[in-house]
Amino acid sequence: MRDSFYEDLLRPLLFRLDPEDAHNLVHSLLHTFGGVLPALPYRYAGTDLKTEIAGRTVPNPIGLAAGFDKNAELTELLGYLGFGFAEVGSITARPSPGNPRPRLFRLPEDQALINRLGLNGEGADAVARRLKSAHPSLPIAVNIAKTHDPAISGDKAVEDLVYSFNAVKNLDVIYVALNASCPNTREGCMKEKAELSAVVGEIQKLNDRRIPLFIKVSPDSSDQLAEDLAEIGTTFGVAGYVCGNTTTSRESLKTDSNRLVAVGNGGLSGTPLRSLALSTVRKFAKRKTSQQQIIAVGGVSNGADAYKFIRAGATAIELYTRLVFGGPNVAKYICAELSELLVKDGLSLKAATGADLK
Repeated sequence: MRDSFYEDLLRPLLFRLDPEDAHNLVHSLLHTFGGVLPALPYRYAGTDLKTEIAGRTVPNPIGLAAGFDKNAELTELLGYLGFGFAEVGSITARPSPGNPRPRLFRLPEDQALINRLGLNGEGADAVARRLKSAHPSLPIAVNIAKTHDPAISGDKAVEDLVYSFNAVKNLDVIYVALNASCPNTREGCMKEKAELSAVVGEIQKLNDRRIPLFIKVSPDSSDQLAEDLAEIGTTFGVAGYVCGNTTTSRESLKTDSNRLVAVGNGGLSGTPLRSLALSTVRKFAKRKTSQQQIIAVGGVSNGADAYKFIRAGATAIELYTRLVFGGPNVAKYICAELSELLVKDGLSLKAATGADLK
């Protein structure tokens, strides 16, 4: 399905702006006019797509990925866009301005973005206070990451991440995602097995409410890193894996190479990430326990894409870049298309999950 009003009218106007300015404008418009959203129809049509993520029921399996609502400012409105859940953040222990601008770039030919935002945000305490008083319109998860500061490493890195978990551990969230895969800081991905083990272990010691913990993994993960992450997840009883994040790869892009050189480093998201993200889902589907779940993220543009990820083993799907290129109705369209595909194959969502692995 195509949102012609957005793609033909609104998107050209937004794309005249710097990408980060356009993002901020959308946030401002939602704040200003979001009060009308509850009056609009936002439910998808078709098969019942309710599902469970770590024991909590969500209206549908299409979620909003971390990065769009970094500071949890829009949780009372996002459900009216048709999403089944939303992951806010990444949040960090300390407030951070992130990297210098410009730091967000569009690749229209590839339906992709490159970002090197650098984990900008208000910090864990501010986000926790906002969530505590919020009345979300959909189930909320929180993504936590290490503060963007190369001086924070070793034991300090463990303390930094544990601080963020402490800030949110008493909130009503469906899960917490530990971001072990951000390519947009000077430190890059968290790849040290001992450090990650220490972080997960300390978090689980403090996790007296047993909030489900997911590890967010990079699509650039080697087989050895995948083995290490799966071992850590099994040892400490994590609920599953968010597969994956942006990629540093620039392979097979349509965008002119000179443009890519001008943009520089950063994490690539959007359509070109689809095959890599799908491969990551399959990689972890083979390594996870039967109780663990996979939340897929990367390159999903339509219901057919979502169906492939589900059949590969994903319980739910997250997106963000598709929202930029497809508009505010993408979650509803994907749900409707996914429903049609399930009906066509005579499958429930539960039966379709991991069907290609059987």
